[in-house]
Amino acid sequence: MPLPTAPESRLLDLELLDLSDRPVCGRDVLVLQQWFGLTQTEMCYLLGLSVPKWNHYLNHPDAPLNDPTVALLVWLLATCPETRFLPRFPEPAEVLPLYLETARQSTKRLGAIRKTKLGKTAFGLLVGREVTSANRWLAEHQTRLPSPQVYRLLFVLRNVLWAHGVSGFDAWVERVELEAAARGLTLSSRMTSWSRMRPGGDPPPGRERRRSGPAKPAEPAPA
Repeated sequence: MPLPTAPESRLLDLELLDLSDRPVCGRDVLVLQQWFGLTQTEMCYLLGLSVPKWNHYLNHPDAPLNDPTVALLVWLLATCPETRFLPRFPEPAEVLPLYLETARQSTKRLGAIRKTKLGKTAFGLLVGREVTSANRWLAEHQTRLPSPQVYRLLFVLRNVLWAHGVSGFDAWVERVELEAAARGLTLSSRMTSWSRMRPGGDPPPGRERRRSGPAKPAEPAPA
């Protein structure tokens, strides 16, 4: 896996992280978190901090860190950000082409009767969100970013598709079908989210829809 790249300096005034002639202080932990774009949980994991220790640093922004190991770790991450060992989670737009290419090779379909191809619309459902999620994520001006959980699922899903291809994709869809059924839902074109199905009457799985034959001639009206 390639090393994560350094954050874009335009996101933050890097003079705030100039540690060349001063000790690492509490505020530097928060600045580093903002620079890396991490949540509090991720930052605590990165530095090996408990929540009380994190809060202690935030409550003493101008005091040198009371743990020299953490101070040295913050200095090294700020000086050499490429050493950050947390993965860079991919954006939906980075995973979607691989998903679509694998879906085209799979025999899996959206629903047992209508058998709609798995495309961009189903992408949101297959990562545990809504059918409209993919359009929001792929919009030029994103109105709402994916949740941290979705970012992690995309990271793992991409690796599964790289490593296992169609077999990994099929296993993933089957798992989605199982999780949906456990919630009283059916993975089909009628499923709009993980809490709602569009009204309609899809035939139950395993029962073929009757094909409409030629119209029967009308019977003569009684005299």
